[in-house]
Amino acid sequence: MYLMYVDESGDAGREPGSSPAFVLGGLIAPSSKWTEIEKELVDLRRSLGAQYGLKSSDELRGSTLMRKGPGDAARRVALIEAALKGLAGIKALRVLLTVVRKKNLPPETDVFRAGWSAQLGYFDGFLARSGSRGRQGGAQGFVVADRTQSAQLDKLVRALRRERPVRESYGLIRKRRRIVNRPLQNVIELPQHQDSRRSLLIQAADLCAYAVYQKETPAMAVKAHKGDERFLKALEPAILKGDGADASGVHVIENA
Repeated sequence: MYLMYVDESGDAGREPGSSPAFVLGGLIAPSSKWTEIEKELVDLRRSLGAQYGLKSSDELRGSTLMRKGPGDAARRVALIEAALKGLAGIKALRVLLTVVRKKNLPPETDVFRAGWSAQLGYFDGFLARSGSRGRQGGAQGFVVADRTQSAQLDKLVRALRRERPVRESYGLIRKRRRIVNRPLQNVIELPQHQDSRRSLLIQAADLCAYAVYQKETPAMAVKAHKGDERFLKALEPAILKGDGADASGVHVIENA
């Protein structure tokens, strides 16, 4: 059994003033290693507190740390980079990243659905490859998400178990494209919705999503200290790469 903790960065809106990108960051943890992982996260938080002055009441959320974290902007960028390096150093964790770039999407595209369908589909594929030898159907997985838009996500997961249209290439000589149905097979139950203040793993997932968002549209203070380059590089050893991923391992949706 695997758990995937997911949080978002940016928004799924299409109206003027909405963010240019919608990002999902997921931390995949085997249930058998959960206690060990939580301990390593607690140790990481203590280390960040000792080195950077992070308070025990401070959430490990990227935008919050960048606005209100200890020290000046340079110190806050260094703190976020150190936190991401710490996450990448937890051997049992894997990171799954998806970004929806809205600029070239057809106006009728549902950004929330496009992003979550891809994220859950990649997780489902990971589970299919992670089953025990000789076992059909792969491993099973469970999603834990922040409470934002919980009803919308529950409805989507139910729908994706029946129908999840995916574009795929076929043909050896002349490549063609077709749409096939790839419903979720290995993601069980509806997501558990958790307050991020109570879950270090959801806070860590937020940090991962923030790293991608700052690569896409960096804040001035982040860019001034090269956080847009440093953040994803720090996380790179843990990122799950595959089809549709860019050089950083981020799965990109931009013309769905």
